[in-house]
Amino acid sequence: MTETLTLTDASERLGVHYMTAYRYVRTGRLAAVKDGGQWRVTVSDLESFEANDTPTQRVDVTPPRLVKRLMAGDENGSFQILESAMASGADAEEVYLELLGPAMHQIGEQWASGDISIADEHVASSTALRVTSRLGQRVDSRGRNRGTVLLASVSWDYHFLPTAMIRDLLRFRGFNVLDLGANTPAESIIDMANTIGDDLIAIGIAATNPDSDEIVRSTLATVNAELDLPIVVGGAAFSGAEHIQSLGTCIPSMSGSEVLDIFETIYTEARSR
Repeated sequence: MTETLTLTDASERLGVHYMTAYRYVRTGRLAAVKDGGQWRVTVSDLESFEANDTPTQRVDVTPPRLVKRLMAGDENGSFQILESAMASGADAEEVYLELLGPAMHQIGEQWASGDISIADEHVASSTALRVTSRLGQRVDSRGRNRGTVLLASVSWDYHFLPTAMIRDLLRFRGFNVLDLGANTPAESIIDMANTIGDDLIAIGIAATNPDSDEIVRSTLATVNAELDLPIVVGGAAFSGAEHIQSLGTCIPSMSGSEVLDIFETIYTEARSR
C-alpha cells in the first residue's frame, strides 16, 4: 500500500506554512490527490519534490512589517503590504492565513503579555477589520454555491475579525456565508439557522476571550438542543482541541487552514448523503 501524508503533515516535513504547501499543489509543483475533502501526498512524491524543487521567491512581505502598520492604525499602509503580496502571486488564502492572521496573532500575544495596551490592540483590530473589508471586495467565489455556512462569535465577545476572515475565505471557496459577527446570543444563531433552512450545512462559532468556557458551553448546549447540524468551534480562547471538545458536542479547529479543511469535509459528506 502506498504511504501517504496529509497536506498538513507534508507542510511540516517541508518546513513551510500549510498554505505554501497548498500553493505548491495548486500550481502543479507538488502532486496530490483529494481524499474525503482532504489533500494527501504520497511519500515518494514528497521526496521527489524535496530533491528537485526550489521554492519560487516572492516579494518579502513579513508579518512584523504588517504588525507595525496595523498598530499605527495605518489602513492604507497595511492594505498596500497585502496588495503587494497579491501582486507577487499570493492568493486570498495566503494573504489571510500567512500574513494578516499571523500578524493579529502576534498582536494578541503582545497584549496578553502586557507589552501593549488594550487600546493598542483595539486600534490594530479595527484597522485589520477595515483592511479585511477592502480585501473582501476582491474575493470572488469559485463556481456554483456549495451551500450556506453560518458564522458567529459568542455572547460578550466583541471581536468581529475572526469570523470576517473565515467568511471571506469560505466565500473564496464557493460557499455562501452569513456572518452574524460579534456578541451573538445562541438564540440568534438558532433563529437565523431556521430562516436559512435546508441550504445550511454547518455553523461556525468563534471565541477569543480566555474566560469564555461557560459561554461557549451554554451556547453549544442551546444550539445542539435545537439544531441537528455540525458546529465548528475555534478561536484564541482555546488551548487545544481537547479544551474545545470538553465544552460540548462540536468539531474543534485550532487554525484557519484547519477550519477550511473541516468545512470542505462537511460539504463532501453532505453531498454524499
